[in-house]
Amino acid sequence: MSLAGRKHLRDETAQSDETVIGLYDLYSGDLSEQMLSFASIHNLCTFDALGKNFKTLTESRWKELVYEKTGMKNGKADWIRYVSFLREPISVSLVDEADHGYGCGFGGTPHVATNGSIVVMTSDDVYVDERTYPSNDSEVICVRDGYSLNFSRLVSSPVNPYLLELCGRVGSEIIVASNRTHVAAVRGNDSQLVRHISQHQHQNGNGLPLLGCETHLIVCTGNCLNLYRVETDTASPELLTFKQSVVSTREEDPQEAYASISWGSGKSSFVCCRGTEISIWRLDAAKDTIEQIQLINYDDEEDLEINNVALGDGYVVGSSADRHIHIWDRFTGEKLPHVLCDVEDEEDHLSPNDFIESLKLWCCGRILISSSYLGNMLCVWDIKSGKLLKEHSLDLDELPDGSDLTEIAYLPHLNGFLLVSSYFTTFVAFATNKRQLSMAKSIKRREHLIEQALLARIF
Repeated sequence: MSLAGRKHLRDETAQSDETVIGLYDLYSGDLSEQMLSFASIHNLCTFDALGKNFKTLTESRWKELVYEKTGMKNGKADWIRYVSFLREPISVSLVDEADHGYGCGFGGTPHVATNGSIVVMTSDDVYVDERTYPSNDSEVICVRDGYSLNFSRLVSSPVNPYLLELCGRVGSEIIVASNRTHVAAVRGNDSQLVRHISQHQHQNGNGLPLLGCETHLIVCTGNCLNLYRVETDTASPELLTFKQSVVSTREEDPQEAYASISWGSGKSSFVCCRGTEISIWRLDAAKDTIEQIQLINYDDEEDLEINNVALGDGYVVGSSADRHIHIWDRFTGEKLPHVLCDVEDEEDHLSPNDFIESLKLWCCGRILISSSYLGNMLCVWDIKSGKLLKEHSLDLDELPDGSDLTEIAYLPHLNGFLLVSSYFTTFVAFATNKRQLSMAKSIKRREHLIEQALLARIF
C-alpha cells in the first residue's frame, strides 16, 4: 500500500487537543513506572526537550508542581532526585583495608560524618597486628574523599571518637570527636580539648551529640546546648571559641540529656530532643547566638520516647524507642495521626529486648529516607500522607533483627548515602546523571577489586 499523500502520525496527533497532556502528568501518571523501567533519567530529560507533542512547563510551574508533589523547592532537578529514590540503586560495601588502620575482616565503622567534600569515620574495635596509627598513644579517625570515597588518611584524636562531626570551611575542616564526657577538635597538626564539657556521662550510651557547619559547632552536654565559633585566624591558639550556653527550662527532669540533634535545610535551623519535648532552634551566625523558635511537648503521649529527630521544611520527624516514626507539623506543633512502620503485622514486631538502635532519618522536603524496622531495608516515605513509597533491600540479612544502622550520611555530590552498622559500611547511590552513575560504578568496581586482593592475601 502506498503511503503517498498520507499524513504522518506526528502531524495528526499534533492537531488534536485531546492528545496534548502535561509533561508533568506524563511523568507522574501510571505510564511513568513503565517509562522509568526502560528509560534513563538522561533519556527522559532528552524526551522533555524533544517531545513537541506535549505542553512544556515553565521553570516556575515545574517548581509549583514538584513542591506540591514532594515538598522540594528546586523544580525539575528535585523531581529527578525524587524519582531516583524510587529506582533501584547501585550499592556496595566499602572495604576496610588492614593497612589503612582497620581489620581485614571488612568490619564496619559505627559512626560517620560528612560535609560533602570529605567523609570521616570512626574505626572498628578489631585488633590487627598490621594496623598502623599516626601515633601509638592516640585514637584513630579515618578520612575518605567525599567524591570518590577513596581512603585519604588517618587522623589522631585526643579522645575516643564515639561520635564525629565536621565544621569549618571546605579544605580547612575541623574534625570534632566526642565520647561520653569530652569533646576534642582536630585540624591538621593542631588539636584542642574542649573544656566546656558535661559533668556527667551522657545518657544515650554514645558520645555527646554534635552539630557542625562552616561557621559554628553546637555541642549537647546534658540539658545544655553549647555554641562554639570556628576560628579562621590561623594564629589563634584555639580552633573553637565558646560563645553561648543555653540551659533547658524543662522542670520535670532538669538533668535529662539531649538525645539527638539535626540540621534543617540550609543549616540555619536545627531540631533536638530530650525527655518528652522536641525543640526547634535558629542559628544567627553573625551574632553567634542560637534562639529557640518552637517547642513541641508530647508528654500526653503515653509511653512515647523519641530518641532521634530530623527536620523537614514543614515537618518534624521523630524515631521512637519502639522503632516507629512519628510526625509533627513544624509550625503548629500538631501531631499527625499516622505512625510510620514498614512492618504492618504486629506478629512480626520485635520484642523490647531486641531494640538496639533507633531508626536513622534523613529529610528532603516531605520525602523521608529511613532505616527499616527489621534492619534490612532502606525506606522511602511521603511524610505528609504516611505512604511507604519504596523499600530498597540492603542485603544485610547477616545482621540480627533490629541491630541495623548506627548512622545514615547523605553524600550530595553522589546523591547517595553511607549506611553504617557495626558490621558493614554500605554505599548506596541513586544516580541522577551520567557523572554520578559513572562515579557510583567506579566506586563499586574499585571496592570489589580491593576485596578480592585482600581475600587473596588472606588465603
